[in-house]
Amino acid sequence: MNTKYLATAIVALLTLAPLASTAGPTTQSFNPKTGVMDVDYAHYLSKHDVVFNKPITNPLYGATVGNGRVGAMVWNTNGLTMQVTGVDASEETAFSGGLINLSTTPGMDAGGGKFQQRLSLYDGALVTTYGADRKVTIMGAPNSEVMGIHVDDKRAGVASINLDLSLWDVAKLGGGDVPNIDTWRTVTTYADASGIGLSRGQSDPHNFGYTLAATVEGAKFTTQTIGPNKLRLVITPSSSYTIWIACASRLNAPEHSSVPQAKRLLDAVKTQGYAATMASYENWRHAFWAKSFVQYSGMSGDADYLENAYYLYTYLIAAGGYANYPFHFINGAYSAVEDQHSSKWSVAYWFWNQRDVYNGFLAANHPEVLDGYNNLYSRNFDALKSYTQTKYGIDGIWVPETMGWDGNARHTDDSDFTKNIYSTGTEAAENMYDRYRYTNDAAYLRDKAYPFMREVAKCYTSKFTKNADTGKYDMLMSNAHETYWRVKNAITDLAAVRSLFPITIASSEKLGVDAGLRARWRDVLANLAPYPIAEDGQSYLPHDPPAIKMTNGENITSELLWPYSVTGIGAPDFSKALINFNTRPNAYSNVWSPDAIQAARLGLGDAAYQGMKVMLEMYQTYPNGRTDNTNGEFEYMGVHILAINESLLQSYNDKIRVFPAPLTDKSFIGSFTLLAKGGFLVSSERTAGDIKYIGIKSLYGNPAIVVNPWGALSVIVRKASGDVILESSEPELHFSTATNAVYIIERVGKPLSADKHLRLTGTANNDAKGLDTNASTLGSYAGARPDTGKYEGEEANLTACFASSDHGASHGREVTNMALGSTLTFPHVRAGGQIAIRYCTQNNPGKLTLYLNGVRVQDLTFPSTQSWTGVYETLRVKAAIPQNSEIKLQYDDGGSGVNIDYIQVENL
Repeated sequence: MNTKYLATAIVALLTLAPLASTAGPTTQSFNPKTGVMDVDYAHYLSKHDVVFNKPITNPLYGATVGNGRVGAMVWNTNGLTMQVTGVDASEETAFSGGLINLSTTPGMDAGGGKFQQRLSLYDGALVTTYGADRKVTIMGAPNSEVMGIHVDDKRAGVASINLDLSLWDVAKLGGGDVPNIDTWRTVTTYADASGIGLSRGQSDPHNFGYTLAATVEGAKFTTQTIGPNKLRLVITPSSSYTIWIACASRLNAPEHSSVPQAKRLLDAVKTQGYAATMASYENWRHAFWAKSFVQYSGMSGDADYLENAYYLYTYLIAAGGYANYPFHFINGAYSAVEDQHSSKWSVAYWFWNQRDVYNGFLAANHPEVLDGYNNLYSRNFDALKSYTQTKYGIDGIWVPETMGWDGNARHTDDSDFTKNIYSTGTEAAENMYDRYRYTNDAAYLRDKAYPFMREVAKCYTSKFTKNADTGKYDMLMSNAHETYWRVKNAITDLAAVRSLFPITIASSEKLGVDAGLRARWRDVLANLAPYPIAEDGQSYLPHDPPAIKMTNGENITSELLWPYSVTGIGAPDFSKALINFNTRPNAYSNVWSPDAIQAARLGLGDAAYQGMKVMLEMYQTYPNGRTDNTNGEFEYMGVHILAINESLLQSYNDKIRVFPAPLTDKSFIGSFTLLAKGGFLVSSERTAGDIKYIGIKSLYGNPAIVVNPWGALSVIVRKASGDVILESSEPELHFSTATNAVYIIERVGKPLSADKHLRLTGTANNDAKGLDTNASTLGSYAGARPDTGKYEGEEANLTACFASSDHGASHGREVTNMALGSTLTFPHVRAGGQIAIRYCTQNNPGKLTLYLNGVRVQDLTFPSTQSWTGVYETLRVKAAIPQNSEIKLQYDDGGSGVNIDYIQVENL
């Protein structure tokens, strides 16, 4: 035993205590007793609450709240209105549930008082206050189909309270992939002593359909039928009462009967009561957050916004992620547009889109969330196997890229975009395998993951053809996803085999099955066609020549980085992967673009950070964190979660890397507890560019491989008790672990105990937050929106020029096509002493004229950047700028074209 390190460990354990100071170079927040970060979650997460200080009048901006199976968007017209959605209520959640409106006389907002609506992430509740005497709390029974609205209203003189439950006109409803649309156009209702309810989809042959119902606890009520689609609870005024709402699905109801199920659910929650249900709900939420932790902060506040988005998006997806069927990439558990989502993408689950939504939850230590997605494929094992035999005559499983709830391929087979994609099966199989690797669940590997992997590998083996001349296995024709159709040796297929076959072979050996298949898989793997390579040998091609036109905006060669994980940091072909990423043709091209994840896999911390910012600036258009994009709704949220996880921790190749994608900005502060493959809870901190330590809690006693983050420096691996088990300066640290034991990796001479312990905490947020120039905001400001002095070119008044997309520009847009007479006018700018102009130009030089409040100031000369997109420089011009001035950039005689990204008014 090394008594020196034992003494150090004892000191660390004895001095563990919360402090109030800010994390810095001389503090650390690891708890060796628990093996995870020491976090006051309640206060830490409160700084990320989404706060609206003005009533939400646009339903699209509605605050989001959910309990795992049912969600709602909430806004403030005629009292409080919410549209409720049950994930399992309809096929692919194509249709929403209905509207709830709570109104009082006088109105809740009457009589003054400060309005504030707070989405409390830690508690999972939406709390609206209208002053000291009025509060409405929206919450739910945990992981159920019941939501609640609890009202505390201490005002005297409340004359009436009404709760209206209604449905829009569904007579002409269309969309969705349902066999009987008429049952979804048919609404039935009840209003009796137990409460009110409306139902539709009651004759759906797939046993979808639902009942949306409501009752009251804590006050007397009567019921009314207002119309064919509208019911009312007339509630006797009371100072405290709870309205319980069930969105009971036929799918999950005994005998698929949703009306009695709704009544049972409401009776049960009333019997339990609001106080007990709220306590249970909060405990469920608190336990959810305690599973992991992420701090991604600093960088002049922009990183803090990214961290806020991380927690909000984790909440949003998980709030609908515990249902029987997956959280749909465009429907999710939230809608404020009636059934309008049903008309476009609601006929199936697109794997490309769904993977973005779900794949960040393993590292976040929530395999139960991924289960909802994996189950979609495992429960359809027989259907997929049967259809593969019918479609291809192959004994195996082909997974349609666009798949219905029951495994159908209707919307894959009828589309040139998707019908020849074979690689989806690998992704589905590897999600199951990863679930095993993170949880060590041997039964899951045996019963679900391996059988699926085996059948996908069998299908792939049958699809490849061995070339008699080269001895190589070729994929003669397939799609390189949706972007290159009917090509030879699509790199996605080659990567899928190189990713799937080794783990399938290893799993079959571990389970002692399918020895005969193993030999065939080994032969294909050993003799697989090489990746297509460009003529200069420096990068990969998406498929064998000849080149063909793109039909979508995917970056196919970067798929090797993620999701196939066959290259990355330290890989022999790293340089090729890097060139492919840096020259990708479709940067941030859509709401589902995984560029930031792939940047992290390359170790490009700054690119990952900028990529996350670009995605939020381009796609997070609403103050509730959501988007106006119509190609998807939740993909960019999942990409954001995964990009932060991959920037902080990687273990895809069974090697643990902490901070693998570091930022160059020394103001960045990062810390985390995340789950690594093999079942290791990994913690670390980085401040001022320095990684302080690595903490590892081994959940299952597997051997660990950790990449030394300090290069060739000598490190010590010790138990939390102090026993040193390894001292090494090797680039990789290999050591055995014991179940539930805690290990600390630290540099020789820089023990963890040298830093003062700090419990991480936070202060509750009370206002809106803005990213950069507030192009993306969360919440609504109590006062005026802060003027940062940064003004985007595309938001200026433009004459004879226009804005166009460029991922290298701030907010993804720049002003282009300036010619004689073109102007950019920025009105009402703040005071300052200098203007910074971010630009690019291929002209040498570019020339514009600066005007201030209509007066010509000077000609500006812009040195060439040798580009019209992507590469920008900044020109600074000193000028005395009064408050509320107008700045104009104009192309005058003798001028020369310049593209403008933004201007920044600065103080000298």
